[in-house]
Amino acid sequence: MHKVKRPGQWRAFLSMTYYALRAQTRNPATFAFGFIFPVVFITVFGLIGNTPQNYTIGIPNTSVSNNPITKTLTGQSFIRVEQGSREYLEGQLRVGKIASIISVSRSSQNPPRYSVSLVTTRANPQQSAAVTTIISSVVDKANLALSAVKNPPITLSQQEVAGRQFRYIDFVLPGMIGFSLLSTAIFGVIFGFVFLKKALVFKRMFATPTKPLTILLSQGASRLIIVLVQTLLILVIGVLAFKFYLPQGLITFLEILFLSAFGLAALMGFVLLIAGFAQDENCASPLANLVTLPQFLLSGVFFPTDSFPKWVQPIANNLPLSYFNLAVRKITTEGGTLADTWPYLLGLAAWGIVMYLLAAKTFKWE
Repeated sequence: MHKVKRPGQWRAFLSMTYYALRAQTRNPATFAFGFIFPVVFITVFGLIGNTPQNYTIGIPNTSVSNNPITKTLTGQSFIRVEQGSREYLEGQLRVGKIASIISVSRSSQNPPRYSVSLVTTRANPQQSAAVTTIISSVVDKANLALSAVKNPPITLSQQEVAGRQFRYIDFVLPGMIGFSLLSTAIFGVIFGFVFLKKALVFKRMFATPTKPLTILLSQGASRLIIVLVQTLLILVIGVLAFKFYLPQGLITFLEILFLSAFGLAALMGFVLLIAGFAQDENCASPLANLVTLPQFLLSGVFFPTDSFPKWVQPIANNLPLSYFNLAVRKITTEGGTLADTWPYLLGLAAWGIVMYLLAAKTFKWE
């Protein structure tokens, strides 16, 4: 009797990877979370990041117009002046639409003496602090000039070293790669797994010689292809449209692809854990949001974790998506190499191992 030749696992892996990839390309959620949202976010934040910082100050109609202070301020390209009545300007100041109100009065003495009144608000503390510093500097320089001080006891010397201007797109683009990575890993896999369990597709697969590991690897490989395409698209748009900086060119690009593949492998542990618990879409949705929303908000996707309170930062900096974002920014913003990212890769690996171990204890195929 001739022995029946068992089909190879490699062929089964390729077939299931192909059909899982086709299923994803036909899923609107894949394009929404993986492609459309990141591209829209990059476009919006890229335009915001390319806009220079301007400060608006209010000058009441009662203020003396011909004075050295307002002449110096209005001559600056980053200063915008808004004039109006005192009451109108104070209303604008209270809602944070202007940074401060400056009023200059002049005495009748000869030579005249000037009095500068500066009003700020807590509605916009960053701009108020910046404008206060600028106006104080202008007043000090004007005092020296009017006092004919040619040799002041304290002088300031300034040097400028070569450097690259840091823009918001340099910060947010790695976060968008992480956003699309986590979205694809969680939303692109969990609901597919739940459907395959409910439709008893996994049960039918067990009736074939296909091994469970081959099934899981094919699902992961199909998602890996999607993730690499997403990363490629985000990088191309960032580089061509917004001049996103790759310190080492092609090497940095390949390192980002490697980090994306590594990050997906680690995050798949969350997917298997949630998919093992979830019996239907109603159960899978809150579990998926429980994993993704805190990371979208706390992992430095849209703004640095340094802006959080001190007690939140240890949590935010040790989330898996935070490790991924820090690793990508290490080789892009800071110009490091892949070897410099080992602490973040270790953190990602630790999260992945823990999740895989928990998933192995709880995952159910039916």
